[in-house]
Amino acid sequence: MASRMGRFKEMSSAEHALHAATAAAIAAAPDAPVPDGVNILEAVSDEVRSLPQVTIGKIAGFARGVGNEFLMYLDMRFAAIVRSGQAQPEAVMDIFPGGGGTVHMARLLGRARAPELILGGELVDAELAERYGLVNRAVPANEIDAFVDRLARRIARLRPEVVAAIKATVETITPKIPHQAYAMENAALFTDDMVASAHKQLAAGVQTREGERDLERILDNL
Repeated sequence: MASRMGRFKEMSSAEHALHAATAAAIAAAPDAPVPDGVNILEAVSDEVRSLPQVTIGKIAGFARGVGNEFLMYLDMRFAAIVRSGQAQPEAVMDIFPGGGGTVHMARLLGRARAPELILGGELVDAELAERYGLVNRAVPANEIDAFVDRLARRIARLRPEVVAAIKATVETITPKIPHQAYAMENAALFTDDMVASAHKQLAAGVQTREGERDLERILDNL
């Protein structure tokens, strides 16, 4: 614990926010496992994947950055046709997907498609997300609520031990993400140049409601 806290104190101001949050989480829950070199978002991804319950994401809007990263932690994802969009725009914003975005997208999409979406920063619609494996299924927007509800209710009727055993069995044949991969992602997170670029993007309105709706065009024009 002491060595991990010391490591956070040595980091630059550009790295401070995310690592300070990790340090605070460690202090608040000292018994929770947060491996060295792993930030709090990456640690959450391991915790979510290890749950005995099934986790399902329903996407009927835009999920970019950490929102899309969180969706990738889940067991299943379903996207509404026309209404949904997913992206990892960090590279286009001169930063790095620091919440497991690189490793989870590589796990889901494979060696060729993951760099395409991470480096291109494209907003992916439901149909392409389904074709690439980013979601389980693209569902018509007027059907997605009923579809996910039916699926969740069918799973809820199963005995919890059966669900947990099936998840554990599937996990044994699914390559586990090594903490070294998280550590490599985490080490690349912040530089002072990234912070300067972030200020420029904020000034252009990327975190306003209108900017969120038109993020890719704004970034292309900066």
